[in-house]
Amino acid sequence: MAEGGSATFLDQARKLIAARQTLVFVETPEEERLERFIDSLAKKSFSQPVPFFTWSVTEGLRRDGADAIAGTQDPATALEAVIAHPKAALFLFRDLHPHMDPRTVRRLRDAHRACSKTFKTVFICGPEMRVPQECRKEFVVLSLPLPDLKEIDQVFSEVCGGFKNVKVDLGEQREDVLRGTLGLTENEARTAFTKLMLGRRQIGIDILDHLYEEKKQIVRKEGILEYVPPRIRLDQVGGLRVLKDWLRQRKRFFSHQAEDFGLDPPKGLLITGISGCGKSMAVQAISAYWMMPMLRLDMNRVYGAVAGSPERSLEVAIRTAEAVSPCVLWIDEIETALVGTQGGDGMGLATRIFSSFLTWMQEKEHIVFVAATANEIDRLPPELMRKGRFDEIFFVDLPKEQDRMEIFSVHLARRGKDPKAFDLVSLAKSTPGFNGAEIEQIVLAAMFTAFDQSRDLTMNDLYRSLGRMVPLSTTMSERIKEIKRWADTRAVKANG
Repeated sequence: MAEGGSATFLDQARKLIAARQTLVFVETPEEERLERFIDSLAKKSFSQPVPFFTWSVTEGLRRDGADAIAGTQDPATALEAVIAHPKAALFLFRDLHPHMDPRTVRRLRDAHRACSKTFKTVFICGPEMRVPQECRKEFVVLSLPLPDLKEIDQVFSEVCGGFKNVKVDLGEQREDVLRGTLGLTENEARTAFTKLMLGRRQIGIDILDHLYEEKKQIVRKEGILEYVPPRIRLDQVGGLRVLKDWLRQRKRFFSHQAEDFGLDPPKGLLITGISGCGKSMAVQAISAYWMMPMLRLDMNRVYGAVAGSPERSLEVAIRTAEAVSPCVLWIDEIETALVGTQGGDGMGLATRIFSSFLTWMQEKEHIVFVAATANEIDRLPPELMRKGRFDEIFFVDLPKEQDRMEIFSVHLARRGKDPKAFDLVSLAKSTPGFNGAEIEQIVLAAMFTAFDQSRDLTMNDLYRSLGRMVPLSTTMSERIKEIKRWADTRAVKANG
């Protein structure tokens, strides 16, 4: 959630109380935290503290931990007690929505009329907004944001205080660790920190991966987004110097210092280009480089109506991404995923999904960095590519000679071979027009040959392997020329 969200919520609630708003529904799974906030409002929003009552169907209506008022487990009776209370007060009803029978709905409307004459406000909370149609006009709906960085820092300090024998050694990376916990509820964060402290003598930056596991559970519960573990480092991606520099410049844009400087966090980037040149690898490397979890949006699950309908499924996916923010949301082959390939009714559905996604991209307040890839960029509508949706559009061309040297080096090193033992200059000069995926296959095929003959990999193996391969730039030369012409004036060259 956006930092400072809790303060904004308290300010909104305080203004509603001052305006004599009687019924407020608060969307939140965090009852205890909301109760603490409303208790604070009861003590500070008036010239002197006013009573604060809580209600649940198991406990009834009670004030500040005192005994419940007799018979108030029944919600309608509890609302009658609210109406009868003679002075200003605040009330919090937990999970009232399952008990909204006609009598309770009528009492809610009666409470609205009666409480408007005094400073009495009834807060109702639940994970999702559920208000009877009969009294929706009387309600104001608020969302309690998940804990911001300041609150998470307080929770972390409290947990650390309970483990005196554990040395916390985070230094300047403390904020990175705390940001890794944003998106968890207060109790989830406290549990995550406590689990990390158990059995340890020292806490360092390595705990970030363990914190992401907690976020992974949130993603699994919804079943629409896929959690992508950070497997690829940015230095394992060959070439793409301009793109890497862009990512480096924005690495600290998620910090307090950037916010104080007046910078907004980047919204996202679109990477297009020739197939096999490292678009997906570059996107996956962002997660590890920025130390943010990556979620992949699988549009097959959205169109498959996992959450009831495609529109609802997209909404759930977006809310899940926001719940684990800051994060990277990866959309592979966005031209197919969002624009669609269906005709008739299917195209109408794809248009609605696309429109909803565009609106969210333009207005989103959470730190959800959208990283999209596209092979056929000319199929994307212009409204997706205008400034404000993505911060930048990068074109990944066929690797140049220096890039090919890096790519050979990366793939040899990944497979335990010393790149210095091979003539990378000669290999790069021998592979003009080859993309990164083809270079990887050259190395892999050569290694299979060497392994089959029970010997070490040699230059001759690599030469024979590349000699048997026809690059995509030859088989699809006309299409590649079209893509390059499109990118000449519309995108930034990622290769430089």
